[in-house]
Amino acid sequence: MSKVLYEVVNNIAKITLNNPKKRNMLDEETSSHLVDFIKAAEADQDVVAVLITGSGSYFCAGGQLSEIKPAKKKLKTIYSGFLSVVHCTLPTIVALNGPAIGAGFNMALACDVRIMSEEAVLDPKFFRLGLHPGGGCSWMLRRLCGWNVAASLLLFSQPLSAHEAVEKGLAWKSVKKEDLLEAAMAYTDAIRHLPKELLVRTKKTLLAADASCHINDILEMETQEQIWALQQPFAKKAIATVSEKIRNSNHVQDMTSERFP
Repeated sequence: MSKVLYEVVNNIAKITLNNPKKRNMLDEETSSHLVDFIKAAEADQDVVAVLITGSGSYFCAGGQLSEIKPAKKKLKTIYSGFLSVVHCTLPTIVALNGPAIGAGFNMALACDVRIMSEEAVLDPKFFRLGLHPGGGCSWMLRRLCGWNVAASLLLFSQPLSAHEAVEKGLAWKSVKKEDLLEAAMAYTDAIRHLPKELLVRTKKTLLAADASCHINDILEMETQEQIWALQQPFAKKAIATVSEKIRNSNHVQDMTSERFP
C-alpha cells in the first residue's frame, strides 16, 4: 500500500500520510509522493483546496533518520515534501490527528490553517537530536507567531499541546479525534464552490501582504484583483442575486409600512 494516499472529496484534495507503523515519517518516497500530489491538486480544475492528515496515532514523527545526511542534496530531498505544501498555490489545511514532530512540525507549519485533535502536539524536537532547525522552520514560525512563542519552541525546545497551540494562535481550533476529519472538511464548506482562480489569486495577495512593508503596495494589488473578479461570471451572478434579495426585502418593507403607518 502507498505511503501517501490521495483522493478528491467535494472539490477538496485529501492527502493522507499512510505509514502508521513508521509513525508517518518523511522518507524520500513519501516526500516524492507529496510533491506529485500537490502538483495533481493544483492541476485539477475541480480542486479548490488541499487537506493533509495522517493515519494512525501520529501525524508525522519527522524525517527518516537513516536518510538524514550532512549533505545539501539529501536534506533538500527530505524538505521537498513539506516545501511543496509551503509553495502550494491553493489554500491548505492540516488536520493533525496526532503529534507533529521535527519535519512533521514543519509540515504542520507549512499549511495555511491547522486544526488539531486534542491528542495532537506541535514539537520541533530538533535539539533532542542535536540538530539545528531546518527546512525553513524558523521563517515559517516567525511568520505565524511572535518572538516569545517562536523562541520557546525553537530555542527552549518547548512543545505545544493542542489547547496551547490554539491559545497562542498557531492553530484554529482543537476537536476530539473522532471529529477531526469532519471538522476539517466542514471548515472548507464556504469555499468549495468558489472559482479556483479566485482562491489562488487571493492567497497570492495574502502572501504578498505578509511580505510588503507598505499598505499602498497591497492596495494597488487588491484593486487590480477586485477589478478582475468583478468581470468574472461568478461575481456577476453573486452580486445580482444579493441585489435582487435586497430589492425584494425593501419592497416587502415598503408594503408593510403602507399597511401599518
